[in-house]
Amino acid sequence: MQVQVKDPMYILYVHDMDRAVAFYQQAFELAILQHTPGWSMLRCAGSTIALHILSPNSSEEISTHAGFSLNVDDLDQAIQAVVDGGGQHIITRETTNFVPVRMCEDYDTEGNGFELRQFVSEEEDFSAIT
Repeated sequence: MQVQVKDPMYILYVHDMDRAVAFYQQAFELAILQHTPGWSMLRCAGSTIALHILSPNSSEEISTHAGFSLNVDDLDQAIQAVVDGGGQHIITRETTNFVPVRMCEDYDTEGNGFELRQFVSEEEDFSAIT
């Protein structure tokens, strides 16, 4: 039996819920589905980004390595939105002959890592890897 998967959700742990919600809503114009002190959800192109508060005695931790990647039309503009929203830009990687994607690593206001990516070629030529 196969199970149909739908509506992916990415869960990030945060220290300050209001600050984290404001970051994702303002930097990326995500719609707020739910906003409570302990759990909030924002809609992101067919997926949900859920924010879970870290309690002082929690065993969960902030994810500093990218847990998700967002596709954007203009990487430079998106990086500026991250910085303007209080996040941190870490590094940008430019396209290569093998990977036609500009991407960068960033941190949100809570220190969660994520990636932004901009596809620069509509062409998919995988002959180099076969």
